[in-house]
Amino acid sequence: MKRSLLLFVFVCFLDVLVGSSIYAQTPQPTPNPQYRYYCLNETALPLSATPSGGGTLRWYTTATGGGFTTTAPVPPTNVAASDTPLIYYVTQVIGSLESTPRTPIYVYVDQKLNLYCQTRTTNSITFDFANTGQTSFTYSYTVDGGTPQTGTHTAPTNFTVSGLNEGQTVVYTLTAVGAKACVTPESTSCTTICSSLSTPAFTQIAPICTGDTAPVLPSSSIEGIEGTWSPAVVSNTSSGTYVFTPNANECADTQSMTIAVNPASPGFSDFSICSGNSVPNLDTTSPTGVTGTWNPATIDNVNTDSYTFTPDAGQCTASQIINVTVIPSDRLTDFNWEVTTAFAENQKITVSAIAPADDYLYQLDEGPFQSSPVFENVASGTHSITVVDQGGCSMPITKNDIVVINYPKFFTPNNDGFNDYWNIKELSSQPSAYIRIFDRYGKFLKQISPNGDGWNGSYNGYFLPADDYWFVVHYIENETVKEFKSHFALKR
Repeated sequence: MKRSLLLFVFVCFLDVLVGSSIYAQTPQPTPNPQYRYYCLNETALPLSATPSGGGTLRWYTTATGGGFTTTAPVPPTNVAASDTPLIYYVTQVIGSLESTPRTPIYVYVDQKLNLYCQTRTTNSITFDFANTGQTSFTYSYTVDGGTPQTGTHTAPTNFTVSGLNEGQTVVYTLTAVGAKACVTPESTSCTTICSSLSTPAFTQIAPICTGDTAPVLPSSSIEGIEGTWSPAVVSNTSSGTYVFTPNANECADTQSMTIAVNPASPGFSDFSICSGNSVPNLDTTSPTGVTGTWNPATIDNVNTDSYTFTPDAGQCTASQIINVTVIPSDRLTDFNWEVTTAFAENQKITVSAIAPADDYLYQLDEGPFQSSPVFENVASGTHSITVVDQGGCSMPITKNDIVVINYPKFFTPNNDGFNDYWNIKELSSQPSAYIRIFDRYGKFLKQISPNGDGWNGSYNGYFLPADDYWFVVHYIENETVKEFKSHFALKR
């Protein structure tokens, strides 16, 4: 019982407190006005608000938090703030209580009308714009370029033109009455929506000949649909496709037309075949799309001959003669080669194949093919040569036993298993060949055979120092005994 009585007394006490000035909410001040509009660099006035009940105004630049000033701010106008305005906030304090939330004041700088099409239907268009601080406007609009309709308009900041047909275009011009200098008149155009699109039809333009006077594309379809073409001018040198785009008020879809331009030449090329092989058919449609017939109608696979293509009537293309060359099959049967003398400064391999050299390609080892039968600056050793028929009528021939004789310019006898001996291995097939080695002062050091391991850089069991050493080699070339002298380096 005591607990219930105490609860009742407490509730009554709270009710008294809520009705007292301690818990009463401080009213917000009234902005005067809440929206301000300035042109760029226009002199601005201090913001203003009306307090109530003797309150003191506080000015902020943020909705919450931050410091305040009791002096009304003057907004800057040197930077445009049209789409995103400057926002200031004001409160008032009565006693020790401050009004909440803070009341915003919006400042627009250099705001234009920003006239645009807001909504479109099949029979109406609504234009919207910014009010720029104005409440009165004059307007003018035309429908499909007709007689201008004029009038005055007050807020709200939108205007609807009704009673239109599908595909009609309205040009709307708006002027603010008594507006600031920066609020200039604006115009925009908008077209009503089409519920469906018709497809324009055109009479197909017949093919023309290269160089003829180009036909003119019609500005309207068979049904009277008007529009424009892209490209706008027909080419008289090449075939092309032209796209018709109806005007916005036509409620029609795009359409295209391909106009053929017959070429001056069928565009065939000469070609070659291998004798005795099956022959290709002569195409009755040329690479440029010309149709016609051939004389002779089939290719002779034994004899080189010419063939005449005659275009069908109405294609304004001249006849063309092509040559079909018959290449003898299997004419590449062998080839010979010649290597420059042993130890020549520029070692060359010259290949000679049966038939004119222009008909073949030559390859040294795995290198690129070349039209020249001469390979220069060839390294010493055994090489392969491949000869191929450019016409593809003979099988390639490869020979792998072509030897170029020269000597190593240095060796490194350090027992690493690589280049530890000096020798002229290219002479190993000559049992009678031998090599004598000397130091730089002419002292005889060693005689070796090309078919042996070679010299390891020692003398009487001692390793000789790094230096230049001389040699004399005796060998047979073209059935003649020859002698060659030179020097090489021993590197350690």
